[in-house]
Amino acid sequence: MRRSLGDIGTIALVICALITTGAVIHREFFASPLDATRISAQKPYFIEGWRSKIGEDAQLGPGDAAVQFVEFADFECPYCGDFHRKLKWLRERHPTQVSLTYIHFPLPGHRFALAAARAAECARDQGRFEAMYDRLFDEQDMFGLKSWREFAEGAGVPDLPGFDLCIGKVDTVPRIEHGKQLAGQLNVKATPTVMVNGWMLDRPPTADQLDEMVKSVLAGKSPVIVLNRT
Repeated sequence: MRRSLGDIGTIALVICALITTGAVIHREFFASPLDATRISAQKPYFIEGWRSKIGEDAQLGPGDAAVQFVEFADFECPYCGDFHRKLKWLRERHPTQVSLTYIHFPLPGHRFALAAARAAECARDQGRFEAMYDRLFDEQDMFGLKSWREFAEGAGVPDLPGFDLCIGKVDTVPRIEHGKQLAGQLNVKATPTVMVNGWMLDRPPTADQLDEMVKSVLAGKSPVIVLNRT
């Protein structure tokens, strides 16, 4: 009987560990458990002066789009990769009405996140940010197996020797530093953290919610009314 109870206890611990691991995969936190609880309980709130705060970070899509998403993300974050696919689908569905501003927020616990952010910025210097952004998220499982030059080649970066020089630098990259500083100012703790037309969301929207947000804004309503219905 004692051995059976012990086996049951072991099984229970394994199940709990698997559940916890699955929860972490869905959203990456750089916070204490208390902070994470507080963040997940927050309701959407509006950021005054949000346009001026995001500065000159990489914008994908038309600058005058009616629906403007801002995303704090990390190229190594698995859920950021999943959210990237949802946003790409949304932008293809509404090409003139949706834009995305990508804010670098590489988490210190991710081995390749900072280097990937630098690679994206080196590609941006040659006008290939979006292609590199797509490539990095689409091939997250190749980090550490492929060189950054191979990613750049796949993204169509024209001057590969110049890219090599850029990626080999050790100084800080202003746009990456700006992203980390802005995340601190806005108390961003998790990736991805999403803002839509100045509304900071408490959780990343689903694909259906993203589509409903666009329809809501185009109808002259607030994007967060969609979240209030769910």
